[in-house]
Amino acid sequence: MSQTDTLIAIEKTEVGYREGFSNGHYNNHQKFSPAVPGLEWSQNQAWCQTFQSWAFQQAGVKLLAPVTASCSTAVNWYKSRGRFSYYPAIGAMVFFGHSGGQHVGLVHKYDADYAYTIEGNTNANGSSEGNGVYLKKRARRDSYLYGYGLPKFAEGIVTADPGLKNKPGYTYMAVASSLESDALPVAEVEEALPWVSSIQLTWAAAHPTAEEQAAGNGDGTTADDVALLQDALEKVMGVAPGDPHSVFEVETQELFERFRTEKLGRSGADGHGVPGVQELVELGRRSELFNVRAGSSPAAEQPWVSLNQVVWASTHSAREEQAQPGGDAGPKADVALVQDGLKRVMHTDVADERGIFETATQDLYDEFRRTMLHFSGSDAVGTPGMQSLTELGQRAGLFRVRTGFPVGGTTDGTGIDAMGQIDPKQVTFHRYTPEGTLEDWIAQASTAAGVQASSHWVKGFKTAVVRESSGNPNACNLWDSNAKTPPGFSKVKDFGDGHLGDGRIVRLNGSLTHFQCSRGIVQCIPQTFAQRHAPGTSVNIYDPVACIAAAMRYVRSRYGVAIDGSDLARKVQQFDPNRPPRGY
Repeated sequence: MSQTDTLIAIEKTEVGYREGFSNGHYNNHQKFSPAVPGLEWSQNQAWCQTFQSWAFQQAGVKLLAPVTASCSTAVNWYKSRGRFSYYPAIGAMVFFGHSGGQHVGLVHKYDADYAYTIEGNTNANGSSEGNGVYLKKRARRDSYLYGYGLPKFAEGIVTADPGLKNKPGYTYMAVASSLESDALPVAEVEEALPWVSSIQLTWAAAHPTAEEQAAGNGDGTTADDVALLQDALEKVMGVAPGDPHSVFEVETQELFERFRTEKLGRSGADGHGVPGVQELVELGRRSELFNVRAGSSPAAEQPWVSLNQVVWASTHSAREEQAQPGGDAGPKADVALVQDGLKRVMHTDVADERGIFETATQDLYDEFRRTMLHFSGSDAVGTPGMQSLTELGQRAGLFRVRTGFPVGGTTDGTGIDAMGQIDPKQVTFHRYTPEGTLEDWIAQASTAAGVQASSHWVKGFKTAVVRESSGNPNACNLWDSNAKTPPGFSKVKDFGDGHLGDGRIVRLNGSLTHFQCSRGIVQCIPQTFAQRHAPGTSVNIYDPVACIAAAMRYVRSRYGVAIDGSDLARKVQQFDPNRPPRGY
């Protein structure tokens, strides 16, 4: 029997083993710690990694894994030997949680979507209290799953990592199982928990409300992470912080410090200050509401990557890309950062020329969306989108993403700067913190929309803004005929001001709303906003400049309004102060 199958067979015989039970709880007292020389001290502590050390020892391959009770130590052990991957392998140790330091198992089988594992110190119901050795079915794209340590088995190792194809000691297989897998039942897959960024939470704890709100909201951003933290504190401590939901201020800090002292036993200086990674991990574990990772904060001093420039590069030939200007502001610099991010996250070199987005970069980017982000179908292929590119930048820790272009970074008008239209699913619904005046916004929108700034545009949009939103950039109509979610779309988390049919206005704070609601200062629906999106403007529908610019492009296209807006009031009644309101 191979070393791989021997190891899996030994762990298989332990499935069903349970630790000690006392005072109404499982107590982490088990047989593995005393049986591993050097780990006797780990008795009565979390033992998922100790179980793996025991199994490698029993299989006679203890030199192929570290003898440790620490998952973090095991991760670093494999990384230091160049034996770490973000793809499963038969006999691989699979690590979970922040930097892989929370939990570990052993892979005995994998397919395109799941890794099938044997794990110690876990349970069957997904709660935080582990009690024994179980079979698990883990979604490969679950953000809780961090990566895999690849033991150097004598027979080599079978892996799904495309970057290890044709390399000595590795056999690439997209789907594989061990000989020992056939007799094992298949466990039910566990639902993934949301993922919060420790860096974003630390940033929110150290910055005032105005800066937090200006950082934006929505899935995966600071406000969303703070909201989950507050929900977890309420669940664990039995009381909700008095701060607004998604804003980390005094009362959230005080309740977090109570969690430290009352639940974690901290005192003195250890009981104060911004949240630490291990404290957040423990809060997430106890509340069973989130997992923790590192990630970019709104204040991170990282270079910007333009989504528009990356999309342009992905849809143009290498010759056209090479003809673009060089330097930090050009598309080649952005593509190079994307390639560096793919290499770091996917553990695979990009075969394309550095800075040139061609087939190899596209293939690896698609693989990133499938295997790391759990995208499928049309969402997993094609040009990069805001969500996936932002996630790549955060996971790699290399860049931030915006939709526009760096100063001085536009081209000659035939390539990147001609782009505008976006996918409706790229539209975001972040709350806008007003800066500037309506006149400022109209002037900026005129430039972005490519029209001639004039009093006609100003007068017309001043009229329409009052009629559409009463001047509120964050207005969201929850009641009219547009307030529905068409087939192919889902409800979205919204941070605007919801206008009800009876005239009341509610602060949405991330509530789910129908996708097609009219939103923003001139009440665009997301599909129209996306179709008429002006190049270089925000994809946030509540950004007044982006919303006005899209509306300008819309009336120009649908009603044939002149470039200087001189016939706007005549052609579109809603923009005419001398006629009654009428939708446009």
